[in-house]
Amino acid sequence: MSRKTLMLAAGFVMAHVILVAPFVPLANILPASLGALSMSSMSLTLILAARWRIVDRVMGGPDKSYGAHRWLGFFALAGALGHWATAETFGAGVVPFLAESGESVGWLAAMGLLLLTCAAMVRAIPYHLWKASHMLMGPVFLLAAFHTFIVASPLAVGVAPWTLMAVASVVGLLAWGQTLLRKLEPTKLVAVESAVPFDGGVDVTFCADNPMPSFRPGQFATIAHNTARAEAHPFTIAGGSETTRRFVIRSAGDWTDEFVNTVAVGDTFRLGRGVGRFLPQVHAKRTEQLWVAGGVGITPFMAALERMEPDSNARVTLIYCIRSRSSAGAMADVEHHAARLPQVDLYVLSDTDGDRLTPARLTQIMREMSTEAQVYLCGPEGLKVMVTTAWETLGKTGRVHSERFDFRGAYGLTDLIYIGRPALVAARDWMAKQREVPNAASGT
Repeated sequence: MSRKTLMLAAGFVMAHVILVAPFVPLANILPASLGALSMSSMSLTLILAARWRIVDRVMGGPDKSYGAHRWLGFFALAGALGHWATAETFGAGVVPFLAESGESVGWLAAMGLLLLTCAAMVRAIPYHLWKASHMLMGPVFLLAAFHTFIVASPLAVGVAPWTLMAVASVVGLLAWGQTLLRKLEPTKLVAVESAVPFDGGVDVTFCADNPMPSFRPGQFATIAHNTARAEAHPFTIAGGSETTRRFVIRSAGDWTDEFVNTVAVGDTFRLGRGVGRFLPQVHAKRTEQLWVAGGVGITPFMAALERMEPDSNARVTLIYCIRSRSSAGAMADVEHHAARLPQVDLYVLSDTDGDRLTPARLTQIMREMSTEAQVYLCGPEGLKVMVTTAWETLGKTGRVHSERFDFRGAYGLTDLIYIGRPALVAARDWMAKQREVPNAASGT
């Protein structure tokens, strides 16, 4: 977690304490603040999940909304469990004969939130099962709202915290309704025009009988099978015309595995509109830019290269990190566009050739760029950290734009090992010190 993110998180939590404290007795500040934190966090997660355009725009793109959604989910769970552990009955409640049931419903909401959050964090759970379970967050929120406004509470009806939670709850429920209705949003029926496999993925182009809504290079669209209740999955658009859309898709889960292995020319799918705020500059009046791609992170830059025209204006440096040329979809197209565009400098770094991107090499490339240059990066988290660190170390002031790959944000075994290793090391060191104390006392 970055320092900025940590400060925002701390400020978000403290805002609830500051808001609630003047309206409840001292002994109730902690449980009331935790309850308010949980309710507001759950409301915001539902609002972000609804994918309202104005919200995505404020957040900086749907991928940023997904990231905030995940963190708010953790706040909701922590607030709910903390509230459940510390809260006590206070007064008679708004509807006295329902106050006791409000307590029971609150316990169910906390347990439901715990189970669904744990399910969301486990990568081993197939995507379609996770998606189905995640839709139960709405009913859990309804239980939490019933508890909040019915249980005997130290917050009086109509005071500022109560009113804000009521407004947030109503907006959250409207957002949940929007999420349920999202499948009714218009999509385009398209057919597979070409499907070119590569090592671990497929380069697929869809075509429609008539023009599709326009898109901007860097945006993504959802793809779903042309069947009832089919799940839609987001993929970055790699290019296309009025009637075509191109995607480079790598196997990364149950849905993509099945798609990569079975997609064939003539298959029909439903395609969503282009969305997203990760937009590399392709016009002639652009600023100098550094584009960094890892694996299929090249897709937004493929669309940008396709849209660009040759000129002699600000330079665009593209660093493309791959495992091997055979595992890099559409490599020939990337090199073709780089050859026809004199403003583009292309670096292709292949692991199998022993040509990896190192901090030293990255710094050397960046040092020649202007201070105000813009950075656009799409790839694994490790690559993002390397680029961001090098950029800040050189004192560059241009903005770093990034797009998140893993919208689900679940954890696998390797992640758990990585996360748990510091705790295991600390426990081992503590046990070693405990053994040293008796030995020192006995002189052995």
